[in-house]
Amino acid sequence: MRLTEKQKAVLLALTIEWQTPTQIAQKVAANEEWEVSYRASYVNQPLKALMREGLAEKKPDPRGQYRLTPFGAYTKDKATHETKR
Repeated sequence: MRLTEKQKAVLLALTIEWQTPTQIAQKVAANEEWEVSYRASYVNQPLKALMREGLAEKKPDPRGQYRLTPFGAYTKDKATHETKR
């Protein structure tokens, strides 16, 4: 599976804990070490793509929180190791 740079950045910002898009966007900004202020809208499309691939899931309530699936956690770990090489 090939991920875009945005999808990979969002995947690396996600955890197994529930997070809002705003929290995810803040982590993306911190991980990328850019001074750009990311908004929640930045992560919406990558989140949808990650959910289609089974890497992320949305909490079934109207608050819009997301987290990694077990497959997503495995993929994140794999991507992290590849990045460190």
